[in-house]
Amino acid sequence: MKENKFFDAALDGTFELGNEMTFAEEVVTTGNSFFDRSYFGTRILIFAPKPGDEILIAGNLIFHFASAKAEIFVAYKSRKNFNAEILKSLGLKEEKIIFLSDGNFKTDLEKNILELQPNIIFCADYDSQAEYKNLSTIFDEVLAKVLREDKDYRPEVYKKFACATALNSPPDFYATNLLSTVRPKVGVTDGYNFDIIDRANYSWKNRVRFPVPEICQKSLQKDNPVAKAIQSYRNNLNALRILNGDEVYFERRTDNQALTAKISAEKICDFKILDAEKNSVFTFDWEEGVQIQKIFVYGNWQDEQSAKIEINFVLDNSRLKIDNTGISLDNSYKVEGILPSHGLPLEIDTEKIFVKCAEIKMLEGGENFGIGEVEFFSNAEPRRQIPPFVKLTAGKDFFYKLFLPVEVEKISLGLYRFHVDEPVRIFAESDGEKILTEVLDGDREFVLNFGGAEEIILTAEVIGNPNIYDRAIIRRIGDLAQIQFKMFQWLDKLIQLGSRS
Repeated sequence: MKENKFFDAALDGTFELGNEMTFAEEVVTTGNSFFDRSYFGTRILIFAPKPGDEILIAGNLIFHFASAKAEIFVAYKSRKNFNAEILKSLGLKEEKIIFLSDGNFKTDLEKNILELQPNIIFCADYDSQAEYKNLSTIFDEVLAKVLREDKDYRPEVYKKFACATALNSPPDFYATNLLSTVRPKVGVTDGYNFDIIDRANYSWKNRVRFPVPEICQKSLQKDNPVAKAIQSYRNNLNALRILNGDEVYFERRTDNQALTAKISAEKICDFKILDAEKNSVFTFDWEEGVQIQKIFVYGNWQDEQSAKIEINFVLDNSRLKIDNTGISLDNSYKVEGILPSHGLPLEIDTEKIFVKCAEIKMLEGGENFGIGEVEFFSNAEPRRQIPPFVKLTAGKDFFYKLFLPVEVEKISLGLYRFHVDEPVRIFAESDGEKILTEVLDGDREFVLNFGGAEEIILTAEVIGNPNIYDRAIIRRIGDLAQIQFKMFQWLDKLIQLGSRS
């Protein structure tokens, strides 16, 4: 009996050559509901230290949102190497470019946020290089001030490690299949000397991953508009590191009710999660009662120990519960929990309560105990401009058109969810016939058996909402197609390197 081969989904481009030879023809169009929406009327603001950094922060998304009719602004701290033609190639308009004042950067940044009122903001995060650290810190300070002063303005905010997850990532663009962003590692990722991942809000498991547009999925740099923009600013080798099958961010919710409270220690509500306050008791007072349904408490990101805390609430008297005899019930509410080490958040879901005061108290903790940030949310999820979506995965990677050796007979696949909790139905078709139907809950994976199929079209749809979908293709190819594909990539690399010399 012939032994079945099982593909481990490493997608590293290393294939053993078999006997059958087929040519790698262009496969049919894939798609994802993420790209279906028009963003006409949506304002997007990207903060970058200098021209070229906007591509590190949001290169593929700039191209997508510009195509989807969003109004995109880019704000720089420096105008060094500015090139309007490069930005134009991504769909940006020169009149939407902002150069912030060096002498009064913080004030200028605040002024532009207040005037533009962007719906979505992308910004560099607290990265290894000083210019990104500084921009991230100043942005957090300015946004906290804006959010306190304007209670009706609550943008979507996504922050990205421009070095650790882009510029200094592995040069893996020429793998056989487009690879996703890898987790940075100390001693492996250039300049990444301290592991901040899985501390504070930087949980790798909970990172936000956006898919890339079809034209940015091309396996040759000559066909990829973002690659061309990178080369114009930097060089071919940078493009090999920056271009991936996803764009990775850490989302920061801005609808924090603590921003409207009088707080005993402002550091615990300054939007800077890495800036911890080491008191053992913290109080919050609201002039008017606020609704709370979800709570996040971040400890000190440098604390190696967990801690036990207690949160006491005084409920809004105007909204006290009344029992069936007409007697008012107790207006207090208390929860306890374990604050994880490394500043990872304690997440608490409550019934909907209306609160006038809150107190956080340490019950047990080490000498480095502290609170980095406290977030009280009225709703489990905020209102978002970017709608929920799903994306098929092979191993850790998003895939759009997945090429496998012809001898591979089955593969394990999964699903990434962006704020989708409902079950998702998976269909697999070959030559117009369904060969698999599967329902996925949570993070469960499923195994796809190819049988004799050479090309399979996979569709993932949210049950009850088919408007949230993903469609991808798997094609099994023979020796000649694999060699041909690698030759095209080799020639493309030579051409791109030659164009920069």
